[in-house]
Amino acid sequence: MTVDSTEAGRLGRYLRLFDSGRRIGWAYRDPESLRQPFVEPEPQREQVAVGYTNRAEAARLDREDSRNSSLKIGGGVAAVCLLLSFFAGTVMVVAGVAAIGVALIRISLASRRHTVATGDLTTRQSDLEQRFQSSWQVWQQRRQHHETQQTQWVGGLDAWGALPVGTDTRRLDVFGGSQRGREGFLTVFGTSTLRERPLIVVDLTQALVCRELSVLAEAAGVPVDVQLLPSRMAESGIVGGLAPQELVHALVEAAHGDNPEAGRAERAVDTRILTQLCGALGDDVSLARLGAGLRVLLGETDDTKALSRDERNRIADDLLNDKNKDHVRDSLFRLSSFVHPLEQLGTARGERGPGYLTCLALDFGAMSAGTELLADLAVQSVMRRLSSFQETAPSVVVALGEQGMQRRHLEHMAQVCERRGAHLTVLHPHLRDAAEQMIGGGTVAFMRLGNHQEANVAADFLGRHHSFVMHSLTDTEGRTVNTSVAKTIGSSVSRGTTYNESVTRGHNWGSSSSTSYQGGANPFSSSSSTSSGGSYSETTGTSTSVTYTTNESTTHTTGDSDSTSLATGRQRVYEYAVEPTQLQALAEFSVLVVERQPGGSVSVHAGDCNPNIVLLDRVSMSPLPQFALSAQPQLPAQASAPATTAPAAQTHSPHAPVTQPAYAPPPQPGYAPPPQPAAPQQPGWPSSGSEARPAADGRTWGWPQQQSAPPPSEQPPNGWVQGPSPNWPGQHPGGGPR
Repeated sequence: MTVDSTEAGRLGRYLRLFDSGRRIGWAYRDPESLRQPFVEPEPQREQVAVGYTNRAEAARLDREDSRNSSLKIGGGVAAVCLLLSFFAGTVMVVAGVAAIGVALIRISLASRRHTVATGDLTTRQSDLEQRFQSSWQVWQQRRQHHETQQTQWVGGLDAWGALPVGTDTRRLDVFGGSQRGREGFLTVFGTSTLRERPLIVVDLTQALVCRELSVLAEAAGVPVDVQLLPSRMAESGIVGGLAPQELVHALVEAAHGDNPEAGRAERAVDTRILTQLCGALGDDVSLARLGAGLRVLLGETDDTKALSRDERNRIADDLLNDKNKDHVRDSLFRLSSFVHPLEQLGTARGERGPGYLTCLALDFGAMSAGTELLADLAVQSVMRRLSSFQETAPSVVVALGEQGMQRRHLEHMAQVCERRGAHLTVLHPHLRDAAEQMIGGGTVAFMRLGNHQEANVAADFLGRHHSFVMHSLTDTEGRTVNTSVAKTIGSSVSRGTTYNESVTRGHNWGSSSSTSYQGGANPFSSSSSTSSGGSYSETTGTSTSVTYTTNESTTHTTGDSDSTSLATGRQRVYEYAVEPTQLQALAEFSVLVVERQPGGSVSVHAGDCNPNIVLLDRVSMSPLPQFALSAQPQLPAQASAPATTAPAAQTHSPHAPVTQPAYAPPPQPGYAPPPQPAAPQQPGWPSSGSEARPAADGRTWGWPQQQSAPPPSEQPPNGWVQGPSPNWPGQHPGGGPR
């Protein structure tokens, strides 16, 4: 069992499995995937206008220029005035002091302009920084408020939501799965179905996959009727309530259930023989009397007291003549062989009616002809019973065994359920033979398919689609290294001789006379002078120069280059929507529900049918809601009061919050686990003459017999009563789990 054994009345959270709404399992969605990020950008520091910086820089340069020029000019003028003061007196001293004062005044004015410009720049920077800090704090508060809201909202979301069965779904075929997987599916699907209508489970797996469902239903107070075949077939009611003609048809179809090409003539002969025999038996028709009558027709000795002497004589003499007996002897022998193991079927059931949950199960053991006949007879019995039901038809779940069932029987079952408005669910352990031919007749679900051929069939059913995939990848990497060395050596010798010769010859003559009056006693006096001369020079010279020159040069050249290229190619392909290997690798409780859209596309919904999921937190018995983006989130409007919200239309501050798209958190009703008293009250189920009993959560599971009738969808058929303890194999006789 996938569910831990529980004492009757102590289901705890397992009681949630019986919540309304038919479900196949649960779909998981990480609540954190719905968390919306805070998309408003973080405020950035605003840069100071260029004019403030330029004015401050110009003032600084002007101050330095004024200081340098004033010191030079003023100092020079003062020094000159100081030197001239020795000649001009105090006037120059006053002029020098005035020059120094003018220089100082100029420096002071330049410094003041620099101080004013620097102050304006600092003030502007301070204002911008204060504005940035205010904007950042408002942004930070909005971000924290958004994160808090998202955390609270995400924390209230459910992680698991029900994977429901469509309201228009009348038939569900589940293919594949292990025994534990199918047991879990049957538990989840069956408990949710019991809330709406009765349920009949035909378990042909010989693994008792319905055991878990029946144990939980019995612990929840559901009237359960478990009929184990063949070990407890005396208590079974699969043939009880069938009219003789319905019993005949059920036996004939069950006898030919293993032959996919059963001849119509053989079935007609068998039907006629049993019909005539039932007519001879009168109103008291049972399998034991049918078996005794067939032995009488065969001429065998019958030691039972099922027939009276008159009935034996009438059957032996009047039913068939000797010639007809010889023609149908093979049919008589075959029918007798089939009916003989079933003669004890239903003899110890008494007047007990079916339960609100009826389980017809093949118990553990090797498959035999009698067991196969019982399996086919159980299916035929359910179909006959559905055809004659006057009340609301129950849901039917057929869990097939490894041998499967013939296609015509499955199709007949589907037709009967569709005509009566009953929901039919068939669990196919394999996808082959008749199961492969039946696929697509209703909603389809897949569990793990280990066989590769079955996985290919399922993948073909899911279909193919066009997509673009990468078909080529080219990765090229190269490197080139070039190294060259050049060396040049050269030398030169130059020699030169220069001869210089210079000759200078000169001859100079000259005479002069002069007369001068001296005055005095000799006024007429004179003097004269004569000079003459000559010169000669000659120069000779020789110069020689020798020059030696040597040149040497070396050149090294190195080149290194790397190249890398990556090219991808994409191609449109037509491939499986779900690969066969994915179907082979499904988890034990994973289930894929296939939904075909009107346009031909296929939607696959993944779920998990492990009943223990209800023990987890944040599990909903309803489908997970779908959320749409909201254009107006609720965010704080002002930084001074982050806890209060104001309409965005009334906010005129430049730091008002920016519109933040986020999911609008819908109301999320949380699940409060029911109290766990020592003996919790369990929901009542309809029984003969019982009143409706409310459950601990206020819901009513039963229907009063003497009051006004509820709607037809909630009215159970009459006669649904609590059956005996199923006494499962491996339990004590009292039915409680060990």
